[in-house]
Amino acid sequence: MVAVTILVILMLVVANFVGLVQRTWVRTNSNVSQFREARIAFDIMTRTISQATLNTYWQPDRAEVSKDRLNTAIFNASTFYRHSELQFVCGPAVGGAGAVFASGAATDLPGHAVFFQAPLGVTSLVATEETDTVANGENMVNLMCGRGYFVAWGDDEAFRPPFLTAKGVPVRKRLRLMEFSPTAEQNRIYDGELRPLVNDLGMPTANSKRWYREAHNVTGAVQSAQAMIAAEDENAGSRAFTRPVAENILTLVISPQMPTVGEVGKIPSRIAPSYAFDSLMWESPGASLDDSEFGPRGTQHVLPPVLKVTMVALDARSGERLSFDDSLRTSVVSGVNGLFTSAASYDEDMKTLADNLNSSRLDYRIFTTSIPLKQARWSK
Repeated sequence: MVAVTILVILMLVVANFVGLVQRTWVRTNSNVSQFREARIAFDIMTRTISQATLNTYWQPDRAEVSKDRLNTAIFNASTFYRHSELQFVCGPAVGGAGAVFASGAATDLPGHAVFFQAPLGVTSLVATEETDTVANGENMVNLMCGRGYFVAWGDDEAFRPPFLTAKGVPVRKRLRLMEFSPTAEQNRIYDGELRPLVNDLGMPTANSKRWYREAHNVTGAVQSAQAMIAAEDENAGSRAFTRPVAENILTLVISPQMPTVGEVGKIPSRIAPSYAFDSLMWESPGASLDDSEFGPRGTQHVLPPVLKVTMVALDARSGERLSFDDSLRTSVVSGVNGLFTSAASYDEDMKTLADNLNSSRLDYRIFTTSIPLKQARWSK
């Protein structure tokens, strides 16, 4: 009897130990798998952002100097200013000064977003309606493409495999890193009705940011024939503009910065103190720039030399908790949106975010890097 009792106790101890090891292994394996996906997504995003360009050139500001015999005005170039047909935008996704999107709920679009142009050379391989032929883009590796990244809350009904819907598998609601990735043929910044122009005072006109602002809608109001979000029934000819890159991404923090090597007292984030940056504006919201350093047009038509990008990813278990607990999700996302409004308090905000996630018992990883933008050419 004593031997049997001891054996039973040992078996219970072993069973509990094996169960603990199994649960730890499952959790660790889940974390490794989830954060591997997040790491890959972060690398793809930062590699693409590093190729951002504005293709800036000099354009003369004309001044009338005389008239000819036919009373036709004769002009000379008085001053040359930077100019570009492209646009680089980053900042809070919704709400606040310099918001990237014109509308949307803060709980559905947490954190920051970035949209830009890059010579990626991604083209469509299907025939167009106008010519019924396929353009040979094999050697057109530098064609300009629009790109953008933001975090959005939603389900996977639009882009899940059809068999899951047929089998009655419930949709998965998650926070996801989304990529706006139209092909070169669908680069809407060249659309005459959507061109991002500025007025004589250096302020963006009504068309500013319209070329990407339907990126988080199911269908585009401007180009309704093209779906904005990836769909289960799409094909090569109806490829959507916006697609998920990784799940369980809580937020992005994007801070345009200037190098401070050899510049005593200069603040790196002085070109975008509230994180918002728009290459069409002379000054970003909250900035106070020095003409001696930036010229009379400030940061208009230039890229930030450095972009500090931070991404906060949750593990699979934490992401699932948010999908089933609306109050927890609202609390966590609201806490994110209440932070990262001033670049000067980045370190304090990041510590507060970590404390909030730890108190909510959510496992997370923080990925951060500073991306030098190769096409950032500063000149007065």
